Amino acid sequence: MVSASFVFYVFAIIIVTMTMIIVSHALNPRGKKRTNAYPYESGIVPTGDTDIRWNVNYFLIAISFVIFDIEAVFLYLWSLVVLETSWPGLLTASLFTLALFIALIYEVKQGAFDWGIQKEGAP
Repeated sequence: MVSASFVFYVFAIIIVTMTMIIVSHALNPRGKKRTNAYPYESGIVPTGDTDIRWNVNYFLIAISFVIFDIEAVFLYLWSLVVLETSWPGLLTASLFTLALFIALIYEVKQGAFDWGIQKEGAP
């Protein structure tokens, strides 16, 4: 049986959502200005070329950061319940850390963290 508070919550969400959509539509300026066609309507006219070449290493490091940042969150949560999980929890966390360590070694061997071209004779 669905409780009355849940039904009220659902109706409140629907009312708030519809109110936000209606107010946004009502306050939206309707004028067709030349600046409305820009990607960002911040009032600043864009200058220069938007075709910028980014170094792929930037994205590789960003993805690696996200992966290992999520690892830190999982291990932090595991550390909060370490006494309840006992040895099976330790084994699971160890396998998780080992898998990420193997992934890190793979990334290093693939050259994901090498910035630039190595010159002959450079260490």
